[in-house]
Amino acid sequence: MAAYDVKSCDYCQSSIAADERWVREKIYNPRSNNQDPTYRHFHAEPFGGREVSCWEKHQMEREIARTAVTATQWATVEVH
Repeated sequence: MAAYDVKSCDYCQSSIAADERWVREKIYNPRSNNQDPTYRHFHAEPFGGREVSCWEKHQMEREIARTAVTATQWATVEVH
């Protein structure tokens, strides 16, 4: 009997079906002495009438947050 590892999407919180493609993101916590990574799972393809996948949405949000932080840092730099 094969065991099925049930995964849920860390973006939309829906289950990832056995026949759906998914992405696993490896996360290391730099503040922890534990060197074991944790993982997040995301839908790799759009489903349910959506235009983009949960992975694509997650990546876009990370990029928006990264550029917002960069813009804020540049705004606080003094020009001499």
